[in-house]
Amino acid sequence: MTDPHPCFFYGSLMSTRVLNSVTRPGPEANLYTVPAAIRGYVRYSYHNEPYPGMIATKEEGCIVEGLLVFGHSLMDRFRLDQFEGSEYTREILSVKVLAPVPGDFNVMNGKKPLAAGDVIQSYVYVFTGPHAHLDQSRPWDYEAFKRDHLELWMSTSSDFV
Repeated sequence: MTDPHPCFFYGSLMSTRVLNSVTRPGPEANLYTVPAAIRGYVRYSYHNEPYPGMIATKEEGCIVEGLLVFGHSLMDRFRLDQFEGSEYTREILSVKVLAPVPGDFNVMNGKKPLAAGDVIQSYVYVFTGPHAHLDQSRPWDYEAFKRDHLELWMSTSSDFV
């Protein structure tokens, strides 16, 4: 069964390799991914780890960009919950899509197509652990993650081997 809510990813799960290693979608999976953004949050590197945490901020103009994925199954969602662990809480938040979404994937809103700029309710894994675990002097960088950490992390982390 497919979960009607899409999921917004802002860290390591933006990598298709990481996401598919966690969710292990079957051949019947019908996923759709678009760039998206969430306002009122900031993303910082987790101390001594290659992944980030995202926390709310009152600072004006803060936006975290990521990917919005439609079509995960309930089993996929369970696996994502397990992967995220106790320091991340799955919440439903407003996320702005940055590219069109075909209506077939927008099952929550009567299969109406979404245009770039539309806002939709989405699952988001928000960091709820101690803020001291985040290096708030160092915003997380996806390109640096891919360049410096992805290969090693995929081959050595117990989540993937």
